[in-house]
Amino acid sequence: MIIDSSKGYTADRKPMKADAILMHRSKNIIAMRASQTETSTIVQVFDLDTKSKLKQAEIPEAVVFWKYITLTKIACIGKTAVYHLDITN
Repeated sequence: MIIDSSKGYTADRKPMKADAILMHRSKNIIAMRASQTETSTIVQVFDLDTKSKLKQAEIPEAVVFWKYITLTKIACIGKTAVYHLDITN
């Protein structure tokens, strides 16, 4: 469920199987993280306004923390490395 505080706290239910969701700080974009196996993680980024997938990436290890580090980049921290995903390409 996504609750939009800028639109009167409206709730939008989406069917998804994600371990975690990260909302963009200024756009209607969400990133979803799902563990595929113990050694890989899938990250998908969606624009909710256009209903389109912006990015999909497979991280070759379990992601333990993630965060937007700029308006277009997400840092995914694994146990042995840090991965940077650019959501614009």
